[in-house]
Amino acid sequence: MFITTHAALGALIAQQIPDQPFAAFVLGMASHFLSDIIPHGDTNLYKSYISGKHVKRSIAYIVIDSIIALLFVLFLFNVGLGDAKFAVTMGIIGGVLPDFIVAIYEVLRLRGLGWFHRLHFFFHNMVSEKKDMTFASGFAMQMVFLAAVISLVV
Repeated sequence: MFITTHAALGALIAQQIPDQPFAAFVLGMASHFLSDIIPHGDTNLYKSYISGKHVKRSIAYIVIDSIIALLFVLFLFNVGLGDAKFAVTMGIIGGVLPDFIVAIYEVLRLRGLGWFHRLHFFFHNMVSEKKDMTFASGFAMQMVFLAAVISLVV
């Protein structure tokens, strides 16, 4: 899933429990793993990155997605979240943290993070390794999902 999608899902979960930021963080992180089970069209992109074939393209997608996620978070905090700001912050952090930990592992190859990398891709590849969709279909599906989540958050 896109970082933006994970952030939106973390925010939505947190809004349901505005006075429980720790639970929002934990549930945001859990939502990351569970939503990554859904095929979303990036399996070939990751394989191309690992093989060294399309590294710049993969990095470009990540940078663009991160900028959109940042704009989404800024938007959220400017439309007003009432008393839920801290919980929403924690839900978003929990929702996106697994991808950032994986990125740190990919760049630095820190041995202590290898288990997390394997855990992440256990969920990510649970279905998509067998049957994934095209990147275009995954992009469209996530845009619809993101629009639905945003309509519930705002």
